[in-house]
Amino acid sequence: MTISLKGGPELLRLLDELPKNLERNVIRGGLRAGAKVIQQQAKANVPVRTGKLKKAIGIGTRTDGSKLSSYVKLRGSGSYLGLFVEYGVAPHLISVSDVDKPVRQTRHGPRAVSIGTMNKMLKRGSLKIGENFVGPVVMHPGHAARPFLRPALDQKAEEAVNAMGAYIAHRVQIGDLRAPTLEVDDE
Repeated sequence: MTISLKGGPELLRLLDELPKNLERNVIRGGLRAGAKVIQQQAKANVPVRTGKLKKAIGIGTRTDGSKLSSYVKLRGSGSYLGLFVEYGVAPHLISVSDVDKPVRQTRHGPRAVSIGTMNKMLKRGSLKIGENFVGPVVMHPGHAARPFLRPALDQKAEEAVNAMGAYIAHRVQIGDLRAPTLEVDDE
């Protein structure tokens, strides 16, 4: 997807007239406003089972030299689920390992045992799902992808750019200086 902006050169000329820290803060706030639109759409798109994945959708900004960028990212306790939901899971085998993994002492105390090791402790050579022993190998059927992040960007790119432009236009009003309105040029 290519997004070109109308009003960009005028915005750059206006920002050249402002102090650098004000410019950085205004641009950062505009980027966050645009990312917020994408974040809200991703939260609306995500399949909700426990709500952990929905809560894990966050936004942020980063600086790389003079380049500022914003992002929508999964973080926190439910974030690991996002990859599986977004891209799906292929059918695969889950098996008991032949080698027992020892419980190790770490500087933070004893290391938690893996599910496989726990299963071996409960009944040698068998996996346990819930309260049932199911044998040494289980075929996981996988599941189809249910993308929510990529479609959020596709659905709300124009609105995100407009939110960024509106934020900047609202924040930059000094005397007769006004920020130009940004528009998406769909070519």
